[in-house]
Amino acid sequence: MRIKINTHFIGFIIFLALSQFKSAQAEISKIPWQMFRGDIQHTGQSAYKGAQTNSLKWSFKINTRITSSPAVGSDGTIYVGSIDGRLYAINQDGTSKWAFQMGNEITASPAIGDDGTIYVGSRDKKMYAITPEGKLKWTFPASGIILSSAAVTADTLYFGSDDNNLYALTLDGKLKWKFTAKSNVTASPAVWTDGTVCLFETSGAIHALSPDGVEKWVKRVGSGVYQSYSSPSIGSDGVVYVGTDNGRVVAVKPDGNVKWYINTGKAIHCTPAIAKDGTIVFGSYNSFVYAVNPDCKLKWSFKTSNWVESSPAIDAEGTVYIGSSDGKFYAINADGTLKWSFQTKDAIESSPAIGPDGTIYIGSNDTHLYAIGGTPQTTSAPLFEK
Repeated sequence: MRIKINTHFIGFIIFLALSQFKSAQAEISKIPWQMFRGDIQHTGQSAYKGAQTNSLKWSFKINTRITSSPAVGSDGTIYVGSIDGRLYAINQDGTSKWAFQMGNEITASPAIGDDGTIYVGSRDKKMYAITPEGKLKWTFPASGIILSSAAVTADTLYFGSDDNNLYALTLDGKLKWKFTAKSNVTASPAVWTDGTVCLFETSGAIHALSPDGVEKWVKRVGSGVYQSYSSPSIGSDGVVYVGTDNGRVVAVKPDGNVKWYINTGKAIHCTPAIAKDGTIVFGSYNSFVYAVNPDCKLKWSFKTSNWVESSPAIDAEGTVYIGSSDGKFYAINADGTLKWSFQTKDAIESSPAIGPDGTIYIGSNDTHLYAIGGTPQTTSAPLFEK
């Protein structure tokens, strides 16, 4: 019996396989943790499975506490700012790659452009663009200190300042536009899929701005946000989630109307994370971490031993990683049970980043950046001397 081979069908299968291979390659080549909260919507989601145990891979010591949250580049380099005014680049094995000195403290978190450029603001009132080799590319002067973590797209850099302005720059450091709010802009802006920019000012008002900086709507949701730790996050349905100083997490619809709110009784200074299934995860100054369904029903709560300011990261399996002022870093299973914890020597205000090999990177006020998970290293990065 002769079997007739459909060459067009075989060709289609080969094309489909190649397309999937290229898609997988593109997925692998993406920046693992590009900016504060991982992505431009600030979901805190990672495509990778995080550390399964609390084994210390390495720790990197600097001169002062670390409240900035790390970013992870496409080559695995970890970038983090510090109160000593330096932006550190750290190799995957925990050794120093370089350090760039700025004019004042860095509490904002760095963002990485598609070409590897690192963007970070300082209390010296400047936004910096640094090459992957640690060289200055450009600076942009604001009129106030910059606590806001930069958010970067393929062609625009967004950040706020305590001069009440949200700035939109081209990636070569030129001003595109700025929007003046009524109070300080210390939170990191998030961006909807249609290019709308979400701004949260310290007075507690959320603004939706068109891609060219024109206000679409404004909604006051609370008593404000604290420094750069509380920023808006945006779900796949366009709903915005923010925490406020009066203890609320508020869900705001894409049209600016409030969907629901939850009151924890204590300030919420973290940025809510959003899991793939829509679950919203956040910590409160009442010492609890909460997971809430999109319909506002409590899924679970987890108690730490002190207030929580760190913003959570969520891995591909739904595991939640978050720090607490009790000095512990927690891995919480998707059902709210403890997976493991790691003890540092001081409060954790920094938020975690997840690397492509599952390593978790987290800064502590004990002056160390920790890499948790993976095979422990035998070398330790030295202390930088001024």
